[in-house]
Amino acid sequence: MFILICLFILGAIVGSFLNVVGLRLNSGLTLGGRSFCPVCHKQLSWHELIPIVSYLLLVGRCSKCKCAISAQYPLIEFFTGLVFVTVYQSILVPITPIVVALYALLLIVFCLYIAILIYDSRHKIIPDQLVYASIIFALIYRFINGGTLFDWLAGPIMFMFFAAIWYFSLGRAMGFGDAKLALSIGLLLGAPMGFSAFALSFWIGTLCVLSIMILSRMGYSLFGKAKRLTMSSEIPFAPFLIFGSWISLIYKLDLFHVISLTIK
Repeated sequence: MFILICLFILGAIVGSFLNVVGLRLNSGLTLGGRSFCPVCHKQLSWHELIPIVSYLLLVGRCSKCKCAISAQYPLIEFFTGLVFVTVYQSILVPITPIVVALYALLLIVFCLYIAILIYDSRHKIIPDQLVYASIIFALIYRFINGGTLFDWLAGPIMFMFFAAIWYFSLGRAMGFGDAKLALSIGLLLGAPMGFSAFALSFWIGTLCVLSIMILSRMGYSLFGKAKRLTMSSEIPFAPFLIFGSWISLIYKLDLFHVISLTIK
């Protein structure tokens, strides 16, 4: 239990940094320097930067201008902490140097995914520097972890599927960044979990979009009256791919029974 608590705290601290990466990347701001309120530009003191806790103590508002602080900050911190814990719990083998290395690589890739999630949610585009880094680390993970031929081909297969959607829809249905992200996910998770993540991402995405559209029609728009979600709205797909990958990994899903097919 003590290890899990420590991992969660470490993950929340890393999540705080990932918020900075996702918000400042390609904005002209450096990743260094003190954090500040985006409204009044007050530099935050140390007790205002404690992951999750500071948001709760400040009741979600800046201590100076009293403007609302985005709930994104504690949610990302909590989710990153959860990732650190659940990925550790998914490892069911004795702890060895190789296992520690694989765990570290999984965390690195998922940290990159979380930064992509933040950036894509805000700008509806996946930055190349993050997705290419995730591909490289996923490839290193696959080399160390090994796997079947199907595991090696999962990434290219998922990439070609998403790239085909991007190409034939002229970029309207899917971005090319999603294809590169799918390549990383397939390399990282292999065929059973990778294809399961692929299916989950569409199911989760469909459920979320339909729910938001129904709420929007009922007058409960999450995007304000001027930005209600419609069938023609541009929806970032990376968050659904990333959530699907996380769920598939921690539950070791094989929705398409790939393992039984490879055994035969």
